[in-house]
Amino acid sequence: MGPSSLAWPTTFLIVKTDRSRLIFFGTFFGATVFTIGVCWFAWVFLLVPMSSAVKTGNRLKEAFQSELGITPRILANAGAIFSQHAEGDSFVVAERTMSVEGRLDGQPPGWTTMTLKAEFRVQVGIFNRETFQINVRRGGEEAEVDLPRIKIVLLEMVGFPVVDPVGISWDSLPERGKEKGILVLQRAAKRQAVDSGLMTEAEGALESRIASIARNAVCRVVFVSKLAEP
Repeated sequence: MGPSSLAWPTTFLIVKTDRSRLIFFGTFFGATVFTIGVCWFAWVFLLVPMSSAVKTGNRLKEAFQSELGITPRILANAGAIFSQHAEGDSFVVAERTMSVEGRLDGQPPGWTTMTLKAEFRVQVGIFNRETFQINVRRGGEEAEVDLPRIKIVLLEMVGFPVVDPVGISWDSLPERGKEKGILVLQRAAKRQAVDSGLMTEAEGALESRIASIARNAVCRVVFVSKLAEP
């Protein structure tokens, strides 16, 4: 057997070994590139946006606590990071003193229908027991705000009602008549607060203030109530 016949197995072995190395390194390189690509995708599209949302949530919490003394329930991409907290039962947005009047049906002994007039201090705002929630969207640049409805949080009569016709004093009315008279005046004060636009004004003022606080925290807001409107 000549030397050339011994060279074929050796050459085949070398070629096979080189091919195995190429396959190994190609597979290793491909797996590395794939792993790096997955990590990059997760970092850019998942971790960074979530991290940004959490950072925005932290800024919003500090801003609201500083400006309003309220911490809304704050979520980062639907995951809660802060629970709702506020001192007191309510947050007052607007206050107004108004003159109201109402009619009280005849009271014994044989009095005719009377007109009652009184001053009321009306405060409108939100009750802190109701949900005030901010959901920071992924990326941290925008947030959805779910506000409690604006309501009358305080209705207080100032002084005593004036009774018409003249000659009948408030103190001369029986207790039952006084109770009915106060209810009549309270209903009139609530109706006047709504009709005068106080509730709508307070809602707009609160939304503007919240939007301003959010801007200081480098975030724009969208109100859920506005999204629900047709």
